[in-house]
Amino acid sequence: MTPWIFLSAIIAPAIFWIFYFYYKDRFRPEPIIYLGLAYIFGLFTAFACARFYAILPLIGLPDDPSFMIGSHKIQFLFYSIGVTGIVEEFFKFLPFLVIIATFKCFDEKIDGIIYASVIALGFASYENMGYLVYMSSFELFGRAITSPLTHTIFSSIWGYAVGNAYIHKKSIFKASIAGILLAAFFHGIFNFFTTSSLLRIFSALVILVVWVWRIRIMEKLSKRGKEA
Repeated sequence: MTPWIFLSAIIAPAIFWIFYFYYKDRFRPEPIIYLGLAYIFGLFTAFACARFYAILPLIGLPDDPSFMIGSHKIQFLFYSIGVTGIVEEFFKFLPFLVIIATFKCFDEKIDGIIYASVIALGFASYENMGYLVYMSSFELFGRAITSPLTHTIFSSIWGYAVGNAYIHKKSIFKASIAGILLAAFFHGIFNFFTTSSLLRIFSALVILVVWVWRIRIMEKLSKRGKEA
């Protein structure tokens, strides 16, 4: 794989989705430089998350659960939800707290979805750096497009929950816990379903359900932004 193809497979989907989110927030768009910062936060967060996985064996948990896929499916399911889901959604959530505390332009509920999604794009881009070198042709570009999309969908759950709580002056702590746990559940279930050709249709249904919810929420919030 040439460096140009590799970089294009990582950067092009990220640029596409960032401008998609920018368009969806077009009535009161976030400064593009802040979206760029959120993307960079996601890259650094993914790096930190990878380092965290490396120390899991010190507490008796495997850093790579792939050996469970064949004969330990129930263990893999619990690992996918309780470890992969919670760890990755929590790490993506950390820079989101920084954004809420420091970005004064965070003033709409839709901003929670936008910033959570862009952080997730950075996270997925870093993650893809480790996977795409082993892929080629259709498989490469398939993951390059779908991985950022799935990460943004899951992050949208806690992004909306916390953004809504922040705007309405409700408990951010409670919203964070509920949002992260729900996102981790969908994240883990999705990962579990993708390991089997028989169950893969259900992974698509998981994405479809959350994606439809996300579209409806964003359209509703965009409409309110237009009327404001």
